[in-house]
Amino acid sequence: MGLGKFFKDLFGSAKENVGSLADKAEDLAEGAIEKAKEAAAPLVEKAEEYIEVAKEKVAEYVPAATEAIESAVETVKEKAGELAHKAEEMAESAVETVKEKVSSFTEDANEDAPADKAVTPPNRVEEDAD
Repeated sequence: MGLGKFFKDLFGSAKENVGSLADKAEDLAEGAIEKAKEAAAPLVEKAEEYIEVAKEKVAEYVPAATEAIESAVETVKEKAGELAHKAEEMAESAVETVKEKVSSFTEDANEDAPADKAVTPPNRVEEDAD
């Protein structure tokens, strides 16, 4: 039985040592977390202050940016309207020019055609009979 007691003491003390080390590691980790939180607290406060300042700056510029964008949109609409009107006028002018040219060509063709010669279609019945 001496050997059994030896192993029991050996493993029993190892359990106690592992448990003790685990407790120490846990305490150490908790202490490190607390120190990290304490060290980070001023940084978090500074970040919050910068965020507030940034919010204020953005709030100052948002209305100005909104006005500038609306102005740009209005300008684009006006220019687009003007260009559309000009394009419409140019298209109407081109259509009128084409109509005048077609009319001119039609009148020239009518003047060039001999007035005394009447164009008669050929008699298909006589041609087919030959």
